Amino acid sequence: MYTTKFEQLMNKGKELEVKELYRRAADKYNQAFSISIPGDSSGLSGQEKISKEAADRCLSKAKIKITESYI
Repeated sequence: MYTTKFEQLMNKGKELEVKELYRRAADKYNQAFSISIPGDSSGLSGQEKISKEAADRCLSKAKIKITESYI
């Protein structure tokens, strides 16, 4: 079965996300976004939407949370 570079990067991002390596996964998703098929003037393409949503999800999970006791 032939997979595209986009699919390979998305799969690698999913593997890293399962391992809770969110920043690395977001990097793979961003790489996939950069090589995705560009959308038209009205918005993002399907590939761009999928990779952007995945990267945003990982970055929100990777944020460092500081409790009040540390301030």
